Amino acid sequence: MIDEDEADDAGRHFARSYDFFKHMTGITLISIGGVFALMDGKSAQLDTRSLVVVLVALGLSGVTSLLMTNTLVTLEVKPAPVAKTARQVRIGLVMSSFFLAVGLGSFVPSFATAISK
Repeated sequence: MIDEDEADDAGRHFARSYDFFKHMTGITLISIGGVFALMDGKSAQLDTRSLVVVLVALGLSGVTSLLMTNTLVTLEVKPAPVAKTARQVRIGLVMSSFFLAVGLGSFVPSFATAISK
């Protein structure tokens, strides 16, 4: 059983992680919106396959961030061991950052190629 002091302590440990995931969710949504805004075809013809890869990667980043935010909020009502939560947070940090980097890293060359045509 987890006592109340440890549960309160867990919330303080992960306050910055909660903010990180909250902001990553927003960044991902803005990035997805930007991709859709540039898909209109007026400025540049983007490759459909590249856009699917970009949107899937950005979507996975957003979903990971949203799920991790939910996990950290849930600590208030359902305490979990700090070590277990810390492991989940580390995995979530890597996954959300990785998928955002893949999505944006795939989009920039695709867009640059489309503009130069």
